[in-house]
Amino acid sequence: MIDAQTLESNFSAIEDLAKKDGAELELLVEAGESLQLSSIHGKLDKFDSSHSNVAGFRVVLNGVEGYCWTESLEASDLQAAYKEALENARFAARGRSSESSKIDTVKLYSSTHKAPEDQKLFNDSLGKVSIDEKIARAHRIEERTQKADERISSVPYNQYAESESEFLVLNSKGIRARQRRTSVSGYAYCLAKQADESRMAGESFFVRNSSDLADSYIDDVAQAAAAKALAKLGAVSPETGRYPVVINCRVAAQLLGVIGDYFSAKSVAQKTSIFSEDMDKPIASPLVNLRDDPNVENGVGNRTFDAEGAYSKRTDVIEKGVLKSWLTNSVYAAKLKLPHTASAVRSAKSELGIGPSNWVLEPGRTSVEELLARYPRVIYITDFTGYHSGFRAGSGEFGFQSEGELWENGRRVKALCNFVVAGSIRELLMGVEGVSSRMSKKISNTLAPDLLIGSLSVAGA
Repeated sequence: MIDAQTLESNFSAIEDLAKKDGAELELLVEAGESLQLSSIHGKLDKFDSSHSNVAGFRVVLNGVEGYCWTESLEASDLQAAYKEALENARFAARGRSSESSKIDTVKLYSSTHKAPEDQKLFNDSLGKVSIDEKIARAHRIEERTQKADERISSVPYNQYAESESEFLVLNSKGIRARQRRTSVSGYAYCLAKQADESRMAGESFFVRNSSDLADSYIDDVAQAAAAKALAKLGAVSPETGRYPVVINCRVAAQLLGVIGDYFSAKSVAQKTSIFSEDMDKPIASPLVNLRDDPNVENGVGNRTFDAEGAYSKRTDVIEKGVLKSWLTNSVYAAKLKLPHTASAVRSAKSELGIGPSNWVLEPGRTSVEELLARYPRVIYITDFTGYHSGFRAGSGEFGFQSEGELWENGRRVKALCNFVVAGSIRELLMGVEGVSSRMSKKISNTLAPDLLIGSLSVAGA
């Protein structure tokens, strides 16, 4: 997708310009091809094929950053983007006091260690499958979900998608890093109807090799989507009160993605993390162990280097409930005098930030069925919605619209809907009394087990 030799030559020419300008230079290039297909009532509803190239410059002049991006990899356009980034750095430096300049001085990352490309993250399988077969897969996702049960009235949201991408980082300190990726993914969200009641639920999938997507795989996704929707029929609102709550592993993974920024050194510096003052203190139950792991088997977020080209490694963030580390990029590691965890993230169009490869909340040894039988009456959460409107990041308080099930004495009694689960992230983490051995599916870069929380507020009927 990218002519690496020509790009290197063009970058070298711009490096010479940057040297004359007294600037440090970083170039991040993203290229990709993607295909998205969906089927409605047995007919192809969406056929979206796209190709993109984006080059993003990050220029550091006298310790101040400037950014600019271009969708062209031609030499003249790259040079124009560099000059614009340089001017942006000059503009950003205006009005800064000498004291703030000393504190916020930025340097580009440099290392003698080269991060290798992970050969497991890409393959040539997409080109071996015909477009007719890809369309047929999209149809099968809808058709088999529709036929899973007579109560499934439609599959209004479904998709088959695949992509090939390439990511390169080059800088004037000698960094040269490249990673290619292949992915095949999709989902089916279906509507179950019974009398005047309608309920929707879905299931997703992710694989790296197109050859792995056998018919049985699509059947499993279709059956799971239908089963989830059907399980919601007959739902009622629970009585208001405090209940032991088991959070489904998929929902726990989603919640982990929402709160992950609390463990960024940038959030600590900007005082937006509720845990800013809690290093080496208990912030969760001793059952909670959280890590950033760039090498999960078949992990969606796997990487050997971050957005600065720094070699990625595992970082244990919470150990037995105690906060042990922040995630850092090179800038915030230097600014806050913290270990460098190689957690830089950015796209070619964005500024440098901090983020995980794969968030992994470690599993326990207990089945989810045992967690649901721990108390005489338990609410099992199968869905949280309204993560943005129901979560107040500044305080860590939340009130999520929820769906789930009532369990009594280890048995499912009925489906639940139209209720709000409320509390705080601190309360939730400290209240973990059980962690299941089951992990969420690898469909995103957050992985978690089912969690038993001893008591949470439920507002229902």
